[in-house]
Order: sequence, then C-alpha cells, then structure tokens
Amino acid sequence: MLTKVDSVISGNWDYSVISPFYNSSSSYRDRITKALQRSKTRADYFSLSSFASGNIPSVDMIATSGDYLMKISLGIPTVDLNLNFDTGSVFTWTQCAPCRNCFPQNMPLFTPKLSSTYKTVAANSKTCYSIVGTHSRARDKTCRYSVDYLDKSYTRGIVSSDTLTLNSTLGSPMSLRNFVFGCGYNNQGIYERNTCGIIGLGIGQGSFVTQMGPTVGGKFSYCLISHDHHLNTSKSSKIHFGKRAAVSGPGSVSTRLYFHEHAYFVSLKGISVGKRKLDSFDGKIVVDSGATLTYLPKKMYNSLQSAIKKEIKLKAAEPVDKLLRVCYKFPSDGKMKGIPVITFHFVGADVKLSPLNTFIRAYDNVHCLGFVPSDDVAIFGNFAQINFLVGYDIKKMIISFKPTDCSK
Repeated sequence: MLTKVDSVISGNWDYSVISPFYNSSSSYRDRITKALQRSKTRADYFSLSSFASGNIPSVDMIATSGDYLMKISLGIPTVDLNLNFDTGSVFTWTQCAPCRNCFPQNMPLFTPKLSSTYKTVAANSKTCYSIVGTHSRARDKTCRYSVDYLDKSYTRGIVSSDTLTLNSTLGSPMSLRNFVFGCGYNNQGIYERNTCGIIGLGIGQGSFVTQMGPTVGGKFSYCLISHDHHLNTSKSSKIHFGKRAAVSGPGSVSTRLYFHEHAYFVSLKGISVGKRKLDSFDGKIVVDSGATLTYLPKKMYNSLQSAIKKEIKLKAAEPVDKLLRVCYKFPSDGKMKGIPVITFHFVGADVKLSPLNTFIRAYDNVHCLGFVPSDDVAIFGNFAQINFLVGYDIKKMIISFKPTDCSK
C-alpha cells in the first residue's frame, strides 16, 4: 500500500517481542481511525498450465473499514484467506503458523506443514534474488524476507511457494502452481481481524499480476463498493483479469499509466469544484487501492478546501483529527445534498467524483472531506475510486475509469 509508502524488502529477519494491541469491540469510528492511520503512513515467472483454456480468474472483494480484501485459497488442501488488495505493493504475504508474533485474525492461520504442495524458496535461488534483492544467509538455507512500511508495520518470514486457488469466470476453481508469497511468522500492524496479510498488485517481479503471466495479459479491473455498511446493498464486488477486465462504453475515460517504484501513476492537470476550476497543476498522482484517503500537494489542497467551504452551506462540525479537517453535519436521512461534484482532470480524462467519493462518514451524521494535504507524493485513494470500474492495461500503459454501481 503506497501510503505505507515504499515498502522495503530485504533478507534480514529480526524478531520483535512487541505484540500489537487490538480492541475487538472497537466502534465504527475507531475502525475508520485505524484505517486513516494506515493511509497516512504508506516482488521468476511461473507457468499457468494448470489454468483451463478460456478460464480466467474472477475474485470476490470485500469492503472493510478503509480497506478491500481479496478472497483467495492457498495450499492443498486449500485454506481460505482474506488479503488486503493493494495496487501500491508488489509483495504478497500471509500470516503463517506457528507464529512467533502475529496480529489477531479471525480466520485460521495458514499452516505450511499441512499443505502437500508447500515449499520454501532456497536462499541461493534466482527466485530469492529476484524478490529479496540479495541471497539470504539463513542457517537453514531458506530465503528470508523482511518488509517494513513507513507506518512502522512490518512482516518478517520465509519466501515460499504453494498452490494458489481462485474463483473463475466459468464458476469452477482454478489453480496456479508454485505461486510465490511470503509466509510471515513475525508481523505487526493495524489490521482488521478479518485480514490475513497483503496481496500486491503493483508492477514488478513476484507481484500477483506478474505471476499470472500471459493468461491475463497484464489486464485487471475492479469495482469498489462503499466501506459504509449503511450504504452497501452488497457485501462484495469483483476483481476481473484478462479479457473480462476491459473497461469501455459510454462514460468511460482513459489516460496514460506510468510506473515507478512498483506503483501506478497518472498525470494530473488540475481539479474543479463544481464549475469552479482551481489553479492548474502539472504533476503525477499515484492510483492506490491500499490508501483510504486522497493526498494532494498543499497548495492544491488549500485551494480545494477554500472552494469547498464556499460551496457547502451545511453546519460545520469540529475536525475529527489532524487528517479530517473539514467536517459537516449531514442531514439525519443521510442524503448528501448541496455537495458539489469534484472533478479530477487527468490528461485526456475527466473523472467526476460524487459526494460518496469525497466525504467520509466519521461518526453518526458527521462527514469529513476525504482529502488531505501532503508534503510528498500525491495519492488518488480508494474512497475516490468507489463506484468506478477501474481498469489497468499494463501492456498498453492505460488506465480507464467508468462510473458504475459496484453493488450490482
């Protein structure tokens, strides 16, 4: 997740004796706050011969408080896992048993010794070097990894391979042998209890998309439903790969896709609030499914904040925290009246955001602007992508957006 920005993968493995504290009875506001904390602070190719001809992965995604989870299965016999869906990361990992230091999760931990197809990756192998960037020096000659995020969350473990099983367009499960992932035995971070780890859809060696190879042709698309259970008419949506990932038809717009440090960028020219166009901007912004909020350069954010305050006539509410600064008390019926459309002017593509994309329910009827100022990278977060069909074509280097009711 790029807002844990730029994870670092190395062959070192230092254990921690610190266990994260988790309150299972936390409120909606607590869970949103944790998601914002995660948002604030942000790796050989393999055969797909086991995939049936014409059968392409189509995977369920679940909305949680600030994140989205992909449902996969690992090992034989299979173990179901929910992994944070993250276009800003390249490495996939899950918590494994026996775990020395793991954050709490509701689903059973993946236990390598119970899978007949599980293997550890050798320390002196090409796979280890391509993912970790060096040859591991572990005494047992296994490939060790260490990933640290800027929010101080981390995962430590063994680079491994096993059989990955996914749902498909034909309805029958499909398997990918020798899928490489991290088996985490020492993990810390602020995660929901239904989260088992992270699945990286960034661009780079070892990423989920790269490992699926020519079968999906570097194409995937997703449609994000609302995090807010009050607005959900569906508990899950889909992420499609290959031919099913095409985004076209009325309303669809496309812009060029850029790659840097495993992440996806687009060119942003400016923003409009209603009919009011703000100061022009010429720079790159990351499209990141692992970030909850949208981050803007300070000057652009200040112009946006000023324009928003002039347009909205609702009663202002006290800021929730340092991130959620612009807040209003919305009508008790939940209707977002009088909220202007905010348009992101990408090169060749205007993406119009509804109030659902721009205001986050912090608690009760208090909603806050889901944009924050940044001294560093600009990020187009997942709230801004709700109810858009977002399609990536890595070969053509194009990303497309189409307004869609993702609950249907």
